[in-house]
Amino acid sequence: MVISEATNAQIDDLALRIDAASDDGNTAALESLDFECAGLLGSGGPPDALLHYFRSNVQDGLQSALAPRDWAWRQLHRERQVLYLRLARTVPSFDTLSSSRRAQILTNLANQLSTLGRPIEALRLYEIVLMTNPRFAMALANRGLVRFSFARMVHDDGHRAVLAAYACRDLERVVDPDLVWESAPTNIISLVKTKASEIRAAVDVDMVLAQTEMDGWPLGVGEAKAYRLRMLNRRLFLNPLIVLGPHSIAAHDSLHLPSHTFAKGTVPPLLGWYNQMKQEFVGARLLYHEAMEAAPLDDRPPHFADYEVRLYDTLDYPAFSIGVERLRLAFRTAYGLLDKIAGFVNSYFELGHDPNRVDLRGVWYVNSRKRCILHPKIADRPNLALRGLYWLSFDIVGDAKGSADEPDDTLAPEAAHLNTLRNALEHRCLVLTTETFRVPDDDGIERVGITSFQHNTERMLELVCPLKLLD
Repeated sequence: MVISEATNAQIDDLALRIDAASDDGNTAALESLDFECAGLLGSGGPPDALLHYFRSNVQDGLQSALAPRDWAWRQLHRERQVLYLRLARTVPSFDTLSSSRRAQILTNLANQLSTLGRPIEALRLYEIVLMTNPRFAMALANRGLVRFSFARMVHDDGHRAVLAAYACRDLERVVDPDLVWESAPTNIISLVKTKASEIRAAVDVDMVLAQTEMDGWPLGVGEAKAYRLRMLNRRLFLNPLIVLGPHSIAAHDSLHLPSHTFAKGTVPPLLGWYNQMKQEFVGARLLYHEAMEAAPLDDRPPHFADYEVRLYDTLDYPAFSIGVERLRLAFRTAYGLLDKIAGFVNSYFELGHDPNRVDLRGVWYVNSRKRCILHPKIADRPNLALRGLYWLSFDIVGDAKGSADEPDDTLAPEAAHLNTLRNALEHRCLVLTTETFRVPDDDGIERVGITSFQHNTERMLELVCPLKLLD
């Protein structure tokens, strides 16, 4: 997209007015500016990605003016920031923005996700920024802070020390004069120096970095190696060190619950529950891998079970094979884990919901169907990881339309689509296709391209990974 001088002037003016209203805490002006940005979307003026970014800045200004340090589990202005930043990232015009502007959008999104209790996703975003903008200071500084925050959630001493050491390395690099600071809080250098000193007081950072071999660990051979490499690249191993990158040290599923004290001769049922969730995730992960290795997703010979299976040619390019069914099963198994996580929360916190009707979207409320009032046993509880799991539910099963007594709470552009896919898989006819094919809307069959469905399955696996119990 070619941006004219007039459009550039419009962008600069809009940005200046948003900054001024935010600095003044002028909520009326900010609301008006949000309405103005919404009106410009799709008008052919500034790129949509930039307007979504501006709307996120408006919401940041409103949050700062109204509740800058609010611990409440529902913070609508912060939620809107996440949604607008995600929209900015997903629209086509994102790629037309400057490298520094794209880095700002991703860094701001990571910062907000971390605030909501989702450091794992935040760290992935910082990594994306630093791969293309290695001197982008705010991403580096915040990655160090979030690595340190995540380390404090990890109960394994060895893993915690490695995470803290890598956090310290990031924090101590912020004094590098070659770093680029687009904008930054006035106290950021002082803050990161303090955190780095705190880490060094507790951890022998230099020794940990020198003695921890991140790569070179055995990955097996043949199919086993291919499987482990794919899971490393997708960051789907249940190992806290996976947040540091696709290093072979993390190519095993070491994550478990912290130490427990319980009566002699008994084992708390929640341990068995956790084991089952973990094993089901590993099963879904393997189904996904096997689907990626099977026809028609590539040119390998079909599975023996597909021989002599007679199917009619319906002329809509359907993808039928054992490999495709494995992909469908991976999605269904991953989505099914949501209800099991909800059941775990219900049982652990003794919320009293009917275990046959509980789901991840409703488990947090007094009435799981109306979803209006947070349950008193968890309401605004100062547990960052738990709050992160609460907000995770909006990424998958949020209500895009909202209702009179329930606000619009979809924080991810794809949330409604994931929910629709699950319902179609479970209750209707969903056919995966190898080509886009125009068919009547009323033929009763829902069709999705297999490549798109593959990406959705990968997203579901990332979202329900039991490591999210720390996220």
